[in-house]
Amino acid sequence: MGATETVDLFLELINEDRREKAVELLSENAVLGISVPGSDERTNLRGRDKVGGWFTRAGDGFRIFTNESRNMGASYIADVTVMRPGVPPMNVEANFRVENGEIVALFLQPN
Repeated sequence: MGATETVDLFLELINEDRREKAVELLSENAVLGISVPGSDERTNLRGRDKVGGWFTRAGDGFRIFTNESRNMGASYIADVTVMRPGVPPMNVEANFRVENGEIVALFLQPN
């Protein structure tokens, strides 16, 4: 499975509240980097348990919708809208790195 197919399946599972299944698409050594809006700070999580935990604890109604995307081989870069109940939607650039059908890195940065 290539980068586009892997990321599409990951987001589909997230949006269907099948987050545990989505986490299975993460590499054992996955990295998640999240930039803090309006700051130079960034949170980094390492390992499937920590990265997957960020998604599984996101709460009911958590959704990620792709607006525009570019497939760059093993990288998949997308402008996405992240939605959570009670919080205004946030537009984010998501940069996925995929190897052998597993997401090895994901970096989220507000647009």
